[in-house]
Amino acid sequence: MPAGSPSAEDPPHRRAEGRLLPWPGSGTRGVLALLTGWLLSSCDGKKGAEAGEEPRNLEPAAQGKSALGELAGQNPVHTWQKVDDPAADGWESEILAEQAKKQLGKLGALILSGKAGTAEDLAPFLARGFSGSQLVPPRPLVVFNDATVWVERAPAGEKGLEISTDFQAAVKAAAREFSSAQETYAEFKVVEVATEGDSTEGPPAFTSRQIVSFSGKTGEGVVEHHATWVTRWSQRAKVDADSPPKLTSLEVQDFERAVSKRSWFADGSGAVMDGDPVYSAQILRGMNHWLERIPYRASLNPMGTPGVALGDVNGDGLDDLYLCQEPGLPNRLFVQEPDGRLKDQSVKWGVDWLQDSRSALLVDLDNDGRQDLAVAIFGGIVVAQNMGSRFEIRAVLPTSESTTSLTAVDYDRDGRLDLYVCAYDQDRNTEADAPALGPLGGRFVFHDAVDGGPNTLYRNDISAASGWRFTDTTAASGLDQDNTRWSFSAAWDDVDNDGDPDLYVANDYGRNCLYRNEAGPGVAAKFRNIAGAAGAEDPASGMSAAWGDYDRDGWMDLYIGNMFSSAGSRITRQAQFKPHLDSGLRRTFQHFARGNTLLRNLARPDQPGFEDTSVAAAVTIGRWAWSSNFVDLNNDGWEDIVVANGYLTGDEDGGDL
Repeated sequence: MPAGSPSAEDPPHRRAEGRLLPWPGSGTRGVLALLTGWLLSSCDGKKGAEAGEEPRNLEPAAQGKSALGELAGQNPVHTWQKVDDPAADGWESEILAEQAKKQLGKLGALILSGKAGTAEDLAPFLARGFSGSQLVPPRPLVVFNDATVWVERAPAGEKGLEISTDFQAAVKAAAREFSSAQETYAEFKVVEVATEGDSTEGPPAFTSRQIVSFSGKTGEGVVEHHATWVTRWSQRAKVDADSPPKLTSLEVQDFERAVSKRSWFADGSGAVMDGDPVYSAQILRGMNHWLERIPYRASLNPMGTPGVALGDVNGDGLDDLYLCQEPGLPNRLFVQEPDGRLKDQSVKWGVDWLQDSRSALLVDLDNDGRQDLAVAIFGGIVVAQNMGSRFEIRAVLPTSESTTSLTAVDYDRDGRLDLYVCAYDQDRNTEADAPALGPLGGRFVFHDAVDGGPNTLYRNDISAASGWRFTDTTAASGLDQDNTRWSFSAAWDDVDNDGDPDLYVANDYGRNCLYRNEAGPGVAAKFRNIAGAAGAEDPASGMSAAWGDYDRDGWMDLYIGNMFSSAGSRITRQAQFKPHLDSGLRRTFQHFARGNTLLRNLARPDQPGFEDTSVAAAVTIGRWAWSSNFVDLNNDGWEDIVVANGYLTGDEDGGDL
């Protein structure tokens, strides 16, 4: 029987009753083959389809060679030590960054403790002749204040952070409000390291630039300090723990202090869901738990990519929640009760599907006033009609295997919502010798990859005469241009204010796409990729895209979720990093590590264009960003930005709802 199938002896969290979708007869070859492979390879003690044949391992990650692959089977601690050893690779900048981070971490802990009261306390960190600036401005400038948040910054020029003649006093000033704080936290992200030549006056020095954050819960609220520290260190090269580098100078730049007077959000998951057994049995268990139990085969499964959708499925005026889950776990429909609690009704509504689901929408596809369900699964889009008390599957539309996100829009303005689905990897899970995913494989153009899976546009042709019908218009609409770029997310809006929706697609490993809708009077919708000409390609690891008028000028601006990497920022600035690159391509690689991007619409209807205002708006650091959106959080009429971020770095099997 398939691994993980429920039995009487299984604990509740192992039971995952659900239904496999009733596939139609065409367009599902890849999905059926994948399911067949799963069933064959998951049977305990069984052979393959033919006698004596072992079941084929269909995981893409099992193919290809990498440093980790060559070390497979060794002690995992030894493996990572061998792979992640900058000293063995000759990357002095990484050794120096680690030394700087350790010293700053100790200094940060001292500041948060409030015990840096004497010169002896600072002696382990400061070299002879040290000079440093103030760590907090004596006369900060208030830049924002409302009922919930207070924000102040260092004034520009001489009134800002001056050189301090008494660094001990500067440290005391920074530590003052954290001395009695609870839940304190300090973090240092070293983003640049520059080495200096040998000096006849002492050991060779180096300089580091780092993003610094302090936080703690005080009687005033949650207090945060954010700044950039530029530090010069007394020595470099290999030093032991008894001889760490010391600071010869420290300059603070871009200081900001924020106080959250009260919490904006409270985790209500347990309050609305803990009465349902599914919550503790499945929802609260994280990816570390499920990766050992689910029959995953797709490249994105280990990332935990399932989506969610909010909508009113039963027309009672209350939002309900549809939750996609990993393959082998049933999707869940939580219907909201009048008291606000959520009750699992996925079986009753017929949507407890076991397929690998990536994204979901609750939208009215047939214009009957009820919200229907569309789910992007591995290899297709499931569309189900809302019958009032349950959903009925009307079609499974074939797509690329590695679907990511799903959007709905009336692109041709015929009054019906159409569907656009993004795809990531190529269709390769049924290949005998499938290559490893992306850069883990052989030759791969990391900064401009064009060998991903194609995205798909389906026009909604539902009518009383034809029933539920969708037509693939990807090529006819022009969206087949630049259409194999490892897409993660799509966002529709009217970029040129001409009344029809345009499309932005965020792509991993390189350039994004901006498709302008060039429909006109009597002219069918036709798209053209203008991202390059409009300054909107933003080559990076595109994860998400969101439209919003952040400057309230009447033109839609764009925020793109990428990956911020302090290590990437350091390495791409070293001379030994790809030394033969031209300056333009080197800047592209540095841009990959910068983080998120904010593009301001230049308000040119005839020739749409954008200006990168990310740094000026201070919105690049979204960490390892996955999703982002414009939301007016405090109802002041200005759109704020929310970024969902993180990676597989949990130490425990904690919840990840």
